[in-house]
Amino acid sequence: MRLFRPRKPSRRCRPQWPSLLTEMNGYVLPCLPAEHGSVLTTALNLRAWCGECGVTYPGKFVIEPGTPPPFEWAREPKNTLCSCEPRWPRLMVMFRGRWYLGHPGSHGRLVVDGASDGAFCRNCGAGFLGEMVIDLDDTSHLEKPGET
Repeated sequence: MRLFRPRKPSRRCRPQWPSLLTEMNGYVLPCLPAEHGSVLTTALNLRAWCGECGVTYPGKFVIEPGTPPPFEWAREPKNTLCSCEPRWPRLMVMFRGRWYLGHPGSHGRLVVDGASDGAFCRNCGAGFLGEMVIDLDDTSHLEKPGET
């Protein structure tokens, strides 16, 4: 004997399925309904839900094209476009506990990876993702140029 009948989730969103979401590796990703789904969503048995009301989507779906991959290492900082002319005029990076200026390139006394060391354009603040040469002699960014 059943005392309670399980309730079916009710769809009240208009338009129907205004947005779909799924979760993968801790990231919430936008989805689109699809006739066949995708290899990724099917193989990993991902579940999609309505972004408005949270009801589980019953059909097949794909992750929306152009969505960044759901892995931390695959995501770039949001602002990586230098708006200066010429591009990347002065780069700044923290190296061994001190701030240094530099420029893009791989030929010099001290070359660092801008992406892993957090380099950025001193003028506009855009994150720099390539190799950069640190200029150990340039202290023009310091309040007292003689200090290091």
